[in-house]
Amino acid sequence: MKDAGTETGIPESSCLVGSWLVGGSNPMQAVMGETLALAEDGYLRAAAYEDGYLILPGTRSAAGLPPDRAALLDAILGREGELRLRREPRPPASPRGTRISLAQLQQSVSKAARERGYVARPYYVLFSMAIAVLAGGFLMWRGNTSTALLLCVAAALLGAWSLRTVHISKAGAAEQRRLLALQDGLRRPSRPAHPEAEASLVYRLLPWAVLLLDGDDFGRWYADNLLDVELPRWWAQEPDGQDPTLRFVSQEGMKGLLHSLLHHVGP
Repeated sequence: MKDAGTETGIPESSCLVGSWLVGGSNPMQAVMGETLALAEDGYLRAAAYEDGYLILPGTRSAAGLPPDRAALLDAILGREGELRLRREPRPPASPRGTRISLAQLQQSVSKAARERGYVARPYYVLFSMAIAVLAGGFLMWRGNTSTALLLCVAAALLGAWSLRTVHISKAGAAEQRRLLALQDGLRRPSRPAHPEAEASLVYRLLPWAVLLLDGDDFGRWYADNLLDVELPRWWAQEPDGQDPTLRFVSQEGMKGLLHSLLHHVGP
């Protein structure tokens, strides 16, 4: 993995959950990254045409996918089982689409994070609440009603706070460290020694580069790793005389596909 720009392993989480763990501020990056991950894992395939793109189901069954990945896959394919995209010159200024709901994705991300054990159960808060309620009951029995009521109110507020605030567990913190280590590794400039042999690894890392890198860092990783590798197995495009690899990394290829997809993302 060192030759592809990182010495660390691929994270266990999805890009959607990973974005939550690292406090990502741009959900569009998570959607783009996870779309590429679904394609690389065999759940989607895509084709580029002169006037747009077509996203189709891949060769792999979606049965058993975590809730966050399944939710995005279902939203992309919809009832039609495919998604035709008009070629857009740039991503939207804000999410205004109706096909992929960020709110629904967030619900599925929360469920997936709980299933993977990334969300801590605040037992200490529940224990504190129980102590406060018992102490309040004792004080009320002794006639100190005002103090008892204050303890009960404090217990209720503590419970409401613990339910509203999401706490990352030890497993979640370990995955968070893995993601940040990968981000640091991806930022280090390097070129693959054997591009053909590294193509599979590069495309496995691509979703994480989309998620974890911004601006110049992503541009440098993109140029170092994607300009001289063969096309991914999930991608098809009509020949037009241009270099197919250069076309894939251009606005007519993968970048254009993702930018066009984002026009279908909404609140």
